[in-house]
Amino acid sequence: MKQYEKKIESYQTLIQKGYVRESAVQNVMEQCAGIMSRQDDRRASYFEFLYEQFKFIRKRWWALQGGSLLLLWMLLANYGEGANAERVLGALSVIFAVLIIPEIWKNRRFSAVEIEKTSYYSLRQICSARILMFAAVDLTMITIFFAVSFSTLQISAYRIVIDFLVPFNISCCICFRLLYSKWQELEYIAVFLSTACIFAWSMIVSTDFIYERISMTVWIGLLLLSFIYLIYCIWKSQCNCEINWEGKANGTAI
Repeated sequence: MKQYEKKIESYQTLIQKGYVRESAVQNVMEQCAGIMSRQDDRRASYFEFLYEQFKFIRKRWWALQGGSLLLLWMLLANYGEGANAERVLGALSVIFAVLIIPEIWKNRRFSAVEIEKTSYYSLRQICSARILMFAAVDLTMITIFFAVSFSTLQISAYRIVIDFLVPFNISCCICFRLLYSKWQELEYIAVFLSTACIFAWSMIVSTDFIYERISMTVWIGLLLLSFIYLIYCIWKSQCNCEINWEGKANGTAI
């Protein structure tokens, strides 16, 4: 052993004997173990978890959704009842739905799925929390829009609800069916198909021969079916999100 190595070893022995006390080391280890145990026992409540996820959502999309509803109310006040009002209701309800796509899709677009999978909460819990918050905020905005429209516009409540919610539900079904697919960049297809819904809806409401032959019972049934299928799409997406996102897209692992 070289001379400097002997000196280093002697210094280590001197420090351990003269300055490092085993009791103090043991005391620190016990305190650290107690702190870690308390941290493990204290789990964040679900509302705290939702709040943490809320901070990661960019609020500008909610602002744009609110702006689209305000624009819709102004256009309805200008058009009144008729085919133009029904076209506007259907078109802007689809736009209202499409505005959630960038925020819900961002973890896939920025390749953050693997990072989120390493967190304490599962990927399914994270996605369901974001969907729950979007659903709560959107439901609040739509409820306020309906209440204001019913009291200020000369349009029947039945027409507003049907002409808004049917295209909105169909667009949401498209988005959620595509969102948790194993393929990437489907947000563009979701936007394209939602835009196609706008044109299809406009053709239906502007063609009196078709629109007037659809009875109220059929519209209500279509609305209920769209709600049921939307719930199914959301449930299916939550069941398959972790499985599908572990697959490959375009030859690249997600």
